[in-house]
Amino acid sequence: KFPDVIHSLKPDPVTFRQEPARIFDFMSQTPESMHMLVNLFSPRGIPANYRTQQGFGVNTYKWVNAEGLTHLVKYHWIPKAGVKSLTEADAAAIQAGDLGHASKDLYEAIENGDYPEWELRVQLMSDDEHPELDFDPLDDTKVWPENQFPPKTVGTMVLNRNVANHFNENEQIAFGTGVLVDGLDFSDDKMLVGRTFSYSDTQRYRVGPNYLQLPVNQPKAPVHTNQQGGQMQYQVDSTGGNPHVNYEPSITGGLREAQYPTHDVQGPEIVGHLTRARIPRTNDYTQAGQRYQLMEQWEKDDLVHNLVDLISQAAREVQERMVWHFYLCDDELGARIGDGLGITVDEVRDLPPLASQTLSEDELERLKNLGANGPRDVTDLVMTHCVPNERVVLAKD
Repeated sequence: KFPDVIHSLKPDPVTFRQEPARIFDFMSQTPESMHMLVNLFSPRGIPANYRTQQGFGVNTYKWVNAEGLTHLVKYHWIPKAGVKSLTEADAAAIQAGDLGHASKDLYEAIENGDYPEWELRVQLMSDDEHPELDFDPLDDTKVWPENQFPPKTVGTMVLNRNVANHFNENEQIAFGTGVLVDGLDFSDDKMLVGRTFSYSDTQRYRVGPNYLQLPVNQPKAPVHTNQQGGQMQYQVDSTGGNPHVNYEPSITGGLREAQYPTHDVQGPEIVGHLTRARIPRTNDYTQAGQRYQLMEQWEKDDLVHNLVDLISQAAREVQERMVWHFYLCDDELGARIGDGLGITVDEVRDLPPLASQTLSEDELERLKNLGANGPRDVTDLVMTHCVPNERVVLAKD
């Protein structure tokens, strides 16, 4: 659903503005967005600069070892300088004078030899069903608790020079989920499967059909594909021993497909029906509530301020549904947003679940006790993207 969530941020087709009323009209009907909203509208959604920005992958990949054993994997980037964020007010004040403050900060740090570094960490999970979890591990709206799946450091990224030409080295970069190396494979993550076609298709349209030949995108190791032609073609593969052969297989000296160090059969055996149904373990509220309870107080305050300010611009029925959602996430969060909007728990208590929802027994119990469930229990929980966050306050003259 994340692409749909991004679509709701598109400008109004008439006013061509990003209208909060439109955004939260959509969000009120997509409860799977609650976890993202709690993260996005908190200071974690406004990194102070690129050097102190933490990143984690939405999609789940597979790692495959030499024996064909597969594990699910998620990637994380942890800034060596620590995580630092802005409140909405400070971000607005900074951007009033400089719309490119983060780019300027990154450029100047590298020029001064203060090279930004990030640790690359991975979480691994066995490649099977995991019925012990209360969420689907391939659900892109969820994260894996780090106390259950501890991150392992596997590398470091250092930015030790600035680009010589922004367009050549930045603007034409073409990232995509479908460009893999041996040992890395696709999981059954539905969004990953969809992105794998659409991202590469987008790059062919945006940059050109031969975008992988550009220096910023081409592999460092020699690669021969037997692909020729198309707009802006400038690199021609070696054709092996016979320059007249640009196909394979051939017995007359052309290229031959390499032997991959992978297995024809890998991963668990899958038995089931191909369906269009929702995943059974949606659990749209737990992690949103847990994330709120794990925030520092200044993060909570800015999150509530931002949500109240924006949701107040939506229709009354949208406001009520959003308060209902946030009460299901966490009582304190629901109460604070409700207070800001002038909506009490009694005014939303009798709202039925959305027609698109199938609430679990636990969620139905929370609904029955709406406003009286107490805070989410986060004892011993270590949640992705909840490392200490330093508040960067705009310096006053």
